Amino acid sequence: MSLEFKVSELAREFGVHRNTIRNWINSGRLRARPAPGRRYLVDPRDYEQLCHRYGRTPPPASKPAVQPVAEAPRSSLPPLLLGEQTTTLHDDPAWAERCLTCGSCSAACPLAGVDGLDPRRIVRMALLGLEEELLASDWPWKCTLCGRCEEACPMDMEIMRLMHSIRGHRERHQVPGPLHRGVTTCLSRGNNMGIPGEDFVALLQQLGEELAREGCRGFVTPIDRHGARLLITVNSKEVFSEPDNLKYWWRILHAAGESWTISSTCWEGVNWGLFTGDQEAMRTLVGRLVDTMQGLNCQALLLPECGHAYFATRYGLERWYPEVQAEYRLYSVFDLLLEYLHQGRLRLDPERHTRLATCHDPCHYGRISAKYFGRAYFAEAREIIASCCPRFVDLVPGGLDSYCCGAGGTSWTTPFAAERVYAGRLKARQIRESGAGLVVTACHNCRDQIMKSLAREFDLDIRVKYLWQLVAEALV
Repeated sequence: MSLEFKVSELAREFGVHRNTIRNWINSGRLRARPAPGRRYLVDPRDYEQLCHRYGRTPPPASKPAVQPVAEAPRSSLPPLLLGEQTTTLHDDPAWAERCLTCGSCSAACPLAGVDGLDPRRIVRMALLGLEEELLASDWPWKCTLCGRCEEACPMDMEIMRLMHSIRGHRERHQVPGPLHRGVTTCLSRGNNMGIPGEDFVALLQQLGEELAREGCRGFVTPIDRHGARLLITVNSKEVFSEPDNLKYWWRILHAAGESWTISSTCWEGVNWGLFTGDQEAMRTLVGRLVDTMQGLNCQALLLPECGHAYFATRYGLERWYPEVQAEYRLYSVFDLLLEYLHQGRLRLDPERHTRLATCHDPCHYGRISAKYFGRAYFAEAREIIASCCPRFVDLVPGGLDSYCCGAGGTSWTTPFAAERVYAGRLKARQIRESGAGLVVTACHNCRDQIMKSLAREFDLDIRVKYLWQLVAEALV
């Protein structure tokens, strides 16, 4: 006799997040077997040991959190042997056997059917050892890695992890678009664009002088300032094409009286090692940020690039530098802005933006952050917007079920433009149906996709702003 439970049920019993229960299962701390309907089977003795380990008394038999279920009788038929199967795409080849091919992932995927793409098909191909076919396919690169497939999956399949693995196993010279070139350039020259250090410093100084003339009296760009509390990074795309956008954050930091700095050498806020599946490059880039924080004696780090940079760095710190994560604070854009607002360090005009506003939630700050870190940034964005906008409407569906804009997973950078626009059709429909005239988001790629692509392709009469741009423009 085994006990049956749902992750959410056990999470409520132990007073933890459901991702904590998943982590216990994945790490072997709780030995449980997947069962249909997003349920798990566990031996009663293992359940009692878990209760003992965390100082809990198993509930009375009349109201157990986990339900007894009879084992199905074993078949007397001999197994059907398909021959030896080997796979390098996953450390546990049996993981794909949990897949029920129910189609939930395909129904949730914004690209299902395009060029034959189907998450179920990719999972079965990985299970059957068809690795060469998967590596030759462009499916993993057209995928936006939005995570809607995993959110819909009743068996908690790690489809995104498979996509990352397929990307990482492709020959580097066959990585589409400028992604691999950006990684190698960042490793050799410090940023994805290869911008010379002296040019970067000169630009920062020039922008600082402009900001001082525009109302931030006494402002001087703090470059390599030792002992500053906060180290911030920069997206090299903005340095290259939209440098004035850097001043949005600088206005906020100046108004809040923040002690902050930018490194003249390690300032890139983009980590494409994540999206190319290059774990070693990803680890190196995170390590450089660690060295920079320690070298400049900073206490905290802000990655204002987008959700993927926050995810890549936090994931890297937890995996490779846990002792550093315990010593330094990693801010999301939401954490820092709310800290300033709650401490009264920013004065904002709540009537500054008069258009009906809505919020697009980047996938890495939402579903993916919830899955890996146990926290999604939804309410935080809306609290910040409410401090700047008198009128707001939410997109439906929202939260963990929200639609990807179509530019995730570096789709904005790859040559698959038609697929990117198609994947964003649902987001465009959401925005039109909301009636909003102002779309606010906390991601560079999301902003570019909505403003420069979806608005044009679907004739949307909207303005698009970064979350921090919204705040900077509402400063009193």
